Amino acid sequence: ETDADSSAEIEVGAIGTVEVAPNSRVRLVEARLTEHRLALDRGTLSARIYAPPRIFFVDTPWAVAVDYGCAYTLTVDDDGSGLLHVTSGEVALELDGRSSLVPMGAACATRPGRGPGTPFFLDASLPLRSALSRFDFESGGAEALAIVLAEARAKDSLTLWYLLTRAGDARGAVYDRLAELVPPPHGVTRDRVLAADDEAMRRWRDEAEYAWYP
Repeated sequence: ETDADSSAEIEVGAIGTVEVAPNSRVRLVEARLTEHRLALDRGTLSARIYAPPRIFFVDTPWAVAVDYGCAYTLTVDDDGSGLLHVTSGEVALELDGRSSLVPMGAACATRPGRGPGTPFFLDASLPLRSALSRFDFESGGAEALAIVLAEARAKDSLTLWYLLTRAGDARGAVYDRLAELVPPPHGVTRDRVLAADDEAMRRWRDEAEYAWYP
């Protein structure tokens, strides 16, 4: 536990380091060859890990950060709300079967009782980020989704790709907007995507990645 004037560095076996910022509380949960696990109760930590996927984990009140070989910052507020910002590689936020895989340059929020939201790039427009937060955590519905779709750039195909399975009856509108920004690969049809076909979704995500890092 650090106070306002202190910080700490944790060596995670031989796979990396974690820097604990002031005003933070971190607990050791597990330390063995196949699983290193911390818990961030509040405050901020920055992790830099060099290991195969799913070896290093950080529990937070409303999601688990699962490392895929990366660097990231994770913050938890006093009310349990959290924010993940990935600076290298990828990190998944998971809770009860819901998962958001966040790539480099992107972020994802968590909220009490809701778990992980929809990933977004930090340079997305403020209206998009505000509307996405309302859609994920405040029952913003069709009005918030319409703002997200209108504000989206090709790079924001990351966000739209997740909304394909999270927008309920509005998934068709999400498909149409995403298809305008990043046309789906040959054979990836509207019907397959709206049915959440695994292969079609994976192929379209792979295609969209070219827009994330032009």
